[in-house]
Amino acid sequence: VALKITQKAGVDGRLFGSVTNHDVAEELNKQGFAVAKAQVRMPNGPLKLVGDYTVNVSLHTDVHVDVAVTVLGETA
Repeated sequence: VALKITQKAGVDGRLFGSVTNHDVAEELNKQGFAVAKAQVRMPNGPLKLVGDYTVNVSLHTDVHVDVAVTVLGETA
């Protein structure tokens, strides 16, 4: 599964805010996957720059899935 999340960003690629586990869970739910924000693991904290990231989603105690997240910048 690959997600694309668009956030407002400056010209240097820094986001005006961040992409959190809530944003990732919300996007997964839009694609038809029932995922709670507590299941999304972001060991390095919220994503604050435009780019490609890998986020771990814990579906069950022994089942973990890596999800590719692409953060796109949106100029105001």
